[in-house]
Amino acid sequence: MTQQPRAILYLRQSTFKEESISLELQETAGRAHCEKHGYTVVGVEADPGISGRTWKRPAVIRLMASVESGDVDVVVLWRWSRLSRSRKDWALAVDRIEVAGGRIESATEPNDVTAAGRFARGVMTELSAFESERIGEQWKEVHVNRVNRGLPSGRLPWGWVIKDKHAVPHPENASAIPKLYDLYLSGMGSRQLADWLEANGYRTFYDSSSWEHSTVTSILDKAFHSGQITYNGELFPGEHEGLVPVAVWEQYRAMRAERAGERAPRHRYLLSGILRCGCGGTMFGLMNSQSRGSVDPYIGYRCQFQNVHTVPAHGPGTISARILDPAVLGWLEQVGRMDDPEPDYAAAAAKVDAQRFAREILAVDAQMSTLTQKLAQGIVPERAYRSAVAAMEERREALSESLRAVESSVVLAPAGPAKIARELMEAWPGASLQTKRAAIRSLASGLIVNFGEVRTLTITARWGTPVAIDV
Repeated sequence: MTQQPRAILYLRQSTFKEESISLELQETAGRAHCEKHGYTVVGVEADPGISGRTWKRPAVIRLMASVESGDVDVVVLWRWSRLSRSRKDWALAVDRIEVAGGRIESATEPNDVTAAGRFARGVMTELSAFESERIGEQWKEVHVNRVNRGLPSGRLPWGWVIKDKHAVPHPENASAIPKLYDLYLSGMGSRQLADWLEANGYRTFYDSSSWEHSTVTSILDKAFHSGQITYNGELFPGEHEGLVPVAVWEQYRAMRAERAGERAPRHRYLLSGILRCGCGGTMFGLMNSQSRGSVDPYIGYRCQFQNVHTVPAHGPGTISARILDPAVLGWLEQVGRMDDPEPDYAAAAAKVDAQRFAREILAVDAQMSTLTQKLAQGIVPERAYRSAVAAMEERREALSESLRAVESSVVLAPAGPAKIARELMEAWPGASLQTKRAAIRSLASGLIVNFGEVRTLTITARWGTPVAIDV
């Protein structure tokens, strides 16, 4: 007696609302197809609510394994598009199944195995890929439209909720956001901030009382807290009012980038990792308890490059902290006695330019999306489309380069540096090492020791010209 072909049904519910066909309907159609052709249904695999543009779906992986192991002869789909909307993935799936001795059939579309039938199947899979691309373009247009209106896409960051279709501060958690930025800028690390959140009874997105330090930094990294939204890695003004000023968020990002280049947080020396050598190397703290002729250990800073004696005019590459730390302290005292500088109008103008470039990039994206839709509708010839898109992509790249240049030229000057320095000096005796280091980083963009005939420390303030101090 000839064994009936063994069939497995594959069901997938589309993520796109217009095409979301229930799994029950697909299974009913598949079983009717198998009954009509005398197939024995040996299994049903389903991927509910998963996009057809991704091939890494659990049920697809199990399905392919069943065919290749020889346990299944026929894969039955509701429609060809259920298996994949990707041209490449579809071709690979057909090849793998046919090499394994199986075949794919559709319960609602022709299954003719002749050359004409294969051509018809190819047309339907191509149409499926086209529909997938069309859906993607529609979603892109939706995102562009939301960005133009200053609205976010996706889940709101911790500290925010949706009310009447608008983002508003969370009634309990929002007050923690400005405090977290203040604590970070004052010198606290992410692990200390996690402890602070736990000690004050705040709970995570998932209602846990335990906080990971990486969760805290992921929260603070969100530009949304400063009244901005992110699209394709670029910042745009949001319709909502931020919980912190943009300048505070920018200072956080700058400090976070600086800290990322330092050694991990077990500093015992005021300037370790902040200080740089004139040769370009970073200088780190050191202690030598075997100092000849002294009962006190030698504490200082050493260039990261070991063989400094081979570099002409480099000098020894070490300097005592008892010389360098007081020099920095003296500079802080001078900053505290000065008048606060005038607002940096050049930096403000650069920020305006950056926002203008970002808006123009968004407009180009919207134009390309609209043009692609007109191509699909047959309104625009393909040749004209390719020429226009090439010009738009060139324009977008030029705008992106201008945006990067403007952003790199902006120096993040603190608001009221004299006040910051005065408050630091008043609290200096009892301030933690982290607080001192954070304040120095916020006021100075560079501290460089030059080893020459005259050894100097060059301090570059974030708002003015460098100052050279003999040390």
